[in-house]
Amino acid sequence: MQLLNLDAGIDFGAGGNLQEFSPVGFAPVPDKLSTWSQAPVAELSFRLPPMRSDLRFTAEVFPYLATGRISRQDCWVFFNGLFVHFEPVSAPLKMSFGVTREQVSPRVNRLSFVLPNAASPKDMRLGDDVRMLGLAFVKLTAGDAKSIAGAGQPAGVAALPPNPPAPPMPPAPAAGRIMPLRPTPAGGERPRRTD
Repeated sequence: MQLLNLDAGIDFGAGGNLQEFSPVGFAPVPDKLSTWSQAPVAELSFRLPPMRSDLRFTAEVFPYLATGRISRQDCWVFFNGLFVHFEPVSAPLKMSFGVTREQVSPRVNRLSFVLPNAASPKDMRLGDDVRMLGLAFVKLTAGDAKSIAGAGQPAGVAALPPNPPAPPMPPAPAAGRIMPLRPTPAGGERPRRTD
């Protein structure tokens, strides 16, 4: 598993290093400067160096709004299965969120972006693209939470009002795709797998 270099981060453009971080739910071919999410859940996996303080991630993104047919892309962020941030994205912005040192695994870490408003241009009759587009990712950086400023600011904007209240949270991405419990004939419950 690739170690995330905190100085370099992840570059999602054509000459970037996205493929080193086991991407799932991202387009296999990047654009010149970015890579689109192409599913309702997009994930990255990586190791982190030993941390002495909390960590702050910043993701530069812009939304797929289907030429105005979608008002925003809601983005739920999970780190190792734990909810860490919600951001409604209606314009290009730098989405910033924190992770505590205790949440960081010494082995593999999984960063998930849940995008329930992702939509296919073909389904919206805007072309032949069948991918479920949500956000285009440009860059992901990480660093000491105390030393990074500008959390959640759109590129080039000094200050924003607070985020609106988040809608009900979707379930965390499940490892191994275990679905909710269902009753058994004897009245007990057991998980069911979808693989």
